[in-house]
Amino acid sequence: MPGNSPVLVEDVDPQTFTEPSGQLQCPGDILQGRQHAKPGPLKESKKPRHLGNRASACKMSISLDQETDYAELVLSVGEITLGEMNRKLMKDTQLRKRQAKIISQAVCTLLNSGGGVVKAHIKNSNYIFTRDGIGLENSFCDILPLPQKYLDYMQNKDYFLIFVKPWNPDISGLRVITLKTNFYLRSLSSSHELKAPDAVKFLKERKDTKGRSRQSRPGSFDSDELQPESLVMFFNMEKLIYEETFCFTKSKHAEVKMSPKEKIKEKILEILPQTVSAFANTEGGYLFIGLDLEKEQIIGFEADESDLVELKSEIEKCIGQLPVTHFCEEQEKIKYTCKFIPVHRQGTVCSYVCALRVERFCCAVFAAEPDSWHVEGSCVKRFTTEEWVKLQMDTTPGSSKENDKQTLQSSIPPLWACSCFAHDIPEVQQQRAHLPVVFRKVTCSPEALFMEQFSEYERYERLLWTELGSLRQGMLVISKTWTLDPGSQEKQEVILDMLHISQDRLLTLHSFVLGDGELEDDSTVLRELGAKLKNYCKQTALTLKQMLVNHAGYTGKIGVVIKITYLGHRAMSLYDSSSIISYPSNYYLTTKTVRNLKKALDEVIRTVCRHKTTVISLPLKFEHIKLDTLIFVECRRSFCDSLTWENGL
Repeated sequence: MPGNSPVLVEDVDPQTFTEPSGQLQCPGDILQGRQHAKPGPLKESKKPRHLGNRASACKMSISLDQETDYAELVLSVGEITLGEMNRKLMKDTQLRKRQAKIISQAVCTLLNSGGGVVKAHIKNSNYIFTRDGIGLENSFCDILPLPQKYLDYMQNKDYFLIFVKPWNPDISGLRVITLKTNFYLRSLSSSHELKAPDAVKFLKERKDTKGRSRQSRPGSFDSDELQPESLVMFFNMEKLIYEETFCFTKSKHAEVKMSPKEKIKEKILEILPQTVSAFANTEGGYLFIGLDLEKEQIIGFEADESDLVELKSEIEKCIGQLPVTHFCEEQEKIKYTCKFIPVHRQGTVCSYVCALRVERFCCAVFAAEPDSWHVEGSCVKRFTTEEWVKLQMDTTPGSSKENDKQTLQSSIPPLWACSCFAHDIPEVQQQRAHLPVVFRKVTCSPEALFMEQFSEYERYERLLWTELGSLRQGMLVISKTWTLDPGSQEKQEVILDMLHISQDRLLTLHSFVLGDGELEDDSTVLRELGAKLKNYCKQTALTLKQMLVNHAGYTGKIGVVIKITYLGHRAMSLYDSSSIISYPSNYYLTTKTVRNLKKALDEVIRTVCRHKTTVISLPLKFEHIKLDTLIFVECRRSFCDSLTWENGL
C-alpha cells in the first residue's frame, strides 16, 4: 500500500496550446533605414514569459489529504484568516484575495468531483465561528446561486471545515461549476466576460449552425466592410505625427490604450487575450496601443528595432496560444494583422503605435482555459477548454448522468493500486463479456442467509450476530463486499461489508475481519492491521458514495462513518471513525433521505454490484441458537417487509 502523505496539486494552470496562427506583419520601412529613439522601457525585461493564464496566475496551495478519517475527498488549503472583521483588518490585501481564491477553487473542485470537505487551518487563534462568521460569503455567492444548499460549515478546534455537497446539474443544466469562463464578447465600448449559462448558450448556437454561416466567415468577405471608415484609414497609415489628433474612440469595433509607462511588453501582452478573443467572437475589430484617448492625441511608445522584433514574436505566441473550439469543418486559425506604425516628431521617428486588426472567428476563442477544477487521481486539475466545452455541451439523452460519471470517476484518490472504475476501460469490458453472469438475488430468509453468505465462516457467526444484535433500528444491507468494481482488489482479511441505514444516524459501513485468536493480545499487530484496513474501508465507502452519485443520481447530503471489527476468540474494535470525526446535523439521515437512499442503493445493486446482496430489517431477536449452526427462528419484524423485488431494495 502506498504512503498516505498529502499529494500536492499537480498543475494549477494547465494550458492546451493551439498552433500559432495569423501572420504578424512588420513593414520594412518601419524596421529598416530609420533613425530610432533611444531604447525605452520596452527593453527592460528580456525574461521568457508564459502567456497563457494571466487570470489565474497565483499559485494554489491545495493538497489532497489522504490521512483524513473522513470517507470523503478532503482538500487541505493551508492557513486561512477567518471572520468578517479579521479579514477586513488584513493589511496584505493581495493575501486576502489569494486566500479567497484558493477557497473558491477548492469548493469548485469538490462540487465537480462528487462532494467532499475543504479543510483550512485557522490562522487567527482567537477565532470562534459562531461569533465571528466566515468573511468569505461573497466568494461562495460568486460560485453558487444558493450556497446554503451545497455548503455547510463546522469548526473543529484549530481547523475550519466546509462540507460540500455534490453539484446537481439537472437544476441549472450546467454540467460543471465554473469560477470564470474566460469567454469574452465585445459590447458597446468594452470586452465583457460571459457567465457560464450565457457562454454555453452562445456555444450551443455556434454548434447548431456549425460555426458561422459560410457567408459570414472571415475568409468570405473583406473584414473592413464591417468597420467604420476612420478605423480602416488609421490602420492603413504608413506614419503618424506626434500629438496629432485622431477622430475615433472606443467602440464595439475599436479598443484604444495609452502607452504603459513601464513594462510595456508585459502590459501589451496582458491586454491581448481578452481583447483579441472578444473581437474574434463578435465582429472583429481594431486594437491601438499608444494613443491618448482622453486628449485624443497620438503618443506611441519608445522602442528600437530589436524591441519590435521581440514584441512581434511574443504577440504571435500569445495569440497562437489562445484556446479555440471548433464546430465547423474548416478548423480555421485566428486571423489577424499586427503592425507597428512609426510616430514622427520634427521629421524623426520618436515612437511607435501598435496596431492590431482581428478578423471575426468561425467558431469560438477563449482568453484562457475556463477556471473550472476537478480531482483527477491524486491531483487537483483544471479542465482543459476541450473537456469543459464537451461536458457543458453534450445534451444527448442520458448524457447528464454519463458525463457526471466520467467527471467523478477520476476523483477517487488511489489509496492502493487498483482501477476504481475499470469497467469503463475497453479491455475490462472485453474481459467481462466472457465472465459468467451472476444473478443478483436478494436473500430474505435467515436460513438461506447463513447457507449462502457465511457457511465458510461458521465459527465466527456467533460473534458476528452478537455484534449485529446491538443495532436496534433501521436496516442492514449486506454484501460480500461493497467494493463494487471488478478491477478493485478485495482484502482477504475482510469477510463481510455491510451498510447500516438508520434514521437520525450517519450511514455506517461495518467491516468484519477474519482474525486469529492468538493475535488478540498483540496490540501492536492489531493497531497496524487497523491502520491498513482503515484505508481499504475509506476507499470502499468513498467508492460507494461516488456510485450513489453518478450511477443512481443521488445528490443529497450524506455522511459516512466506518467501523472495523476483529473477530477472533472475541470481537474487538480495530477502528471507529465515529469517535474521531463529526458532520453537520443535516448530514444525518432523515425519513426523506432514507427513502431516497434506498432508491439509490436499489439502482447501484441492480446495475453495478456483482455480489449477492441481503437486506435485513432491524432489530434482530434470537429465540433459539444451536451451537453447531446458528439459526434464527424468529425476528421481531419480518425480513424486507417493505421490499418485494429480487434484484434490489
